[in-house]
Amino acid sequence: MDGAPTQKSLTAAEAFDSVGPAYEDAFKGLPTQAAALEWLVQQLRDAPPPPSSNGETAAKTKKQIVDVGCGTGRPACSVLADAGHDVLGIDISEAMLAAARARVPNARFELIDVRAYLQREAAAGRQGTLDAVTVFFSLIAGVTQDDIRAVLAGLAGLLKPGGFLVFSTVPIPVNNEAIKWMGRPVVVSSLSPEEGVAAVQAAGLEVRYEGVTTFTPKGAEVGICAPDEVWEETHLFVYAQKPVAA
Repeated sequence: MDGAPTQKSLTAAEAFDSVGPAYEDAFKGLPTQAAALEWLVQQLRDAPPPPSSNGETAAKTKKQIVDVGCGTGRPACSVLADAGHDVLGIDISEAMLAAARARVPNARFELIDVRAYLQREAAAGRQGTLDAVTVFFSLIAGVTQDDIRAVLAGLAGLLKPGGFLVFSTVPIPVNNEAIKWMGRPVVVSSLSPEEGVAAVQAAGLEVRYEGVTTFTPKGAEVGICAPDEVWEETHLFVYAQKPVAA
């Protein structure tokens, strides 16, 4: 991430609309995301089915999953839907969702901010209804540090006991900082690696894995920005699970 821009900052929706589906190509081949999805698919496959209303074990294997900030739907929604699950991708970018609906027809998509989504689900009493939630780099632009912590807590509340969260971010300790990202002026917030892990734990989840790696997006190669407007990023990945009630 670069220093403060001189032009007016874009909203998160404007920034991602301007990047468009090329975002997928810029981050294609991210090995840590592929590994996270492989882990999640395996956990969902191995998870015991819930008891049915009559106390017997249900045979249902299709899981309810939400991908927050789904972008073009690939790879997360695609991988999870192809594994046989009921996947909802939410995003604030019309351009990203148009691509997602075309590229991943076996998932559902909705234009909604995660904060509004959480308010709606809470009002509808849907806590404890999801088997998994994925959040790949979507709690950075247009949110505050308090938002990040509140969203993680809200998402944890939607998980069933034993449900899973996969969370990734660019772990820099900034709050409402104006920067240039892939040539675009945006306002971002994030948490340090230690703060990010602590936020997941504070949401009531048990951390199963945490790791910090680096990756350089192919922003210039796919025409999103100039070569001097992209750089190596640090990435934090956290896998977590909601405790199963005793």
